[in-house]
Amino acid sequence: MTDDTGTGDDSWSYAPAKTLPGALQRGSGAAGAWVAAHRVAPELVLDCVRRDYRWDRLVDERTVYLVRLVLDAGLSIDPIIEQLWRTGRNTGYDGNRFGQTVDLLAALARTHVSAAVAALRQYVREGERWVEVLQAVADTWPEEWWDDLAPLVAGRAAHASPEEVFFGREPWSRWAGRDRRIDVLLERAQPSVDWRCPGLSYRDTPVAGLLGLLADPDARPEVLSAVLHEFARHRGPEPRLLDVADQLAARPDARRIGLVHALTKLGPQTAGHARRWARSPAHPLWWRAVVTLTEQGDAADVPALLDALGHLDGDKDDWCGYDDLARGFGRLGVTEAAPRLRSLWRQSPHSFERAAYVEALLKLDPDATRQQLPDALADCEGDVRLVAARQAPLTGEVRRRLGRLRDSPIENPDVRVAAAHRLTSG
Repeated sequence: MTDDTGTGDDSWSYAPAKTLPGALQRGSGAAGAWVAAHRVAPELVLDCVRRDYRWDRLVDERTVYLVRLVLDAGLSIDPIIEQLWRTGRNTGYDGNRFGQTVDLLAALARTHVSAAVAALRQYVREGERWVEVLQAVADTWPEEWWDDLAPLVAGRAAHASPEEVFFGREPWSRWAGRDRRIDVLLERAQPSVDWRCPGLSYRDTPVAGLLGLLADPDARPEVLSAVLHEFARHRGPEPRLLDVADQLAARPDARRIGLVHALTKLGPQTAGHARRWARSPAHPLWWRAVVTLTEQGDAADVPALLDALGHLDGDKDDWCGYDDLARGFGRLGVTEAAPRLRSLWRQSPHSFERAAYVEALLKLDPDATRQQLPDALADCEGDVRLVAARQAPLTGEVRRRLGRLRDSPIENPDVRVAAAHRLTSG
């Protein structure tokens, strides 16, 4: 992995999962619970604040977790504010250090850390990437915390890039019409629609005609894409798609034309074909077949799913797809998969998938898994905290942790509700 901290290092890698630094980098609940109960070196928390360790920044969660680490470790937010200004002077790629810092400070502000409020408001007044910060706080703060910034923003609006503006979201929807200078920026940022190129449409074409287009080996990709889109969005499940699936899957542009999306609508009707496709990881529809078997397969399909698990394990550079298998293993009661899922729960940096591991393990190895749920209340993923809030054994310590979740201003609403319900009904 390339360096993105500015420290001069050429590369970085995750620390071992069994160590406290490695567990913190992965957003582990056990590590979060440890920091809440023990004194730790501030540098351990600062390391997670300085670098975005998420495997997939689109779906993996860290902000709530990092805020709790900072608060539990008693960390000064001065280094975080310093990073805001240091990384905010550079619009080039920075490993999302600036974005993570903004999110962290915005959430700290909601826990009544006044210095975080002051720092972000000052950055909106003076910083180079002020539009990003303004939109981040408007998304998460009460209006009264940012509404008075409108005159200042109006003065800076002429120098803002319209590409940065999230048109139709706060603060712009509230401020539209208030100041002509802001309105000019919004006019520049408003997306335009070119109605001269509406694209191909097959809304009125009979099913037989659509299937004929798909069967044409010389059909252009854009035609196939439009037809498959028609099946996926506007027609009922059409099992005759399976007759042309192999032909379409063999095309070099198979991924681009949207075949998988159209086949997904068929549900259990694809199971027979999926069993054939799942025999070879080289088949273009192999993973679609595996997912189909996790959802629709039966006990006879367990060997194919275990083979798929081994195939994923063979790719050391990817952590994606185990959640689909976990759901299948849980549904089918594949207890032999439990040790691997438990290992993934601890080792994978792709935390988005963790809730699927936990839910599967509650079916495959419920007693041992429930004993781990108290620490899962401190996990980085809201869905994991939700499962734990509903099912962790109600000890005195668990009640205390549930109370923290219930009362937290930054906790996900569904987790707060689950924690409150558990405390009153348990």
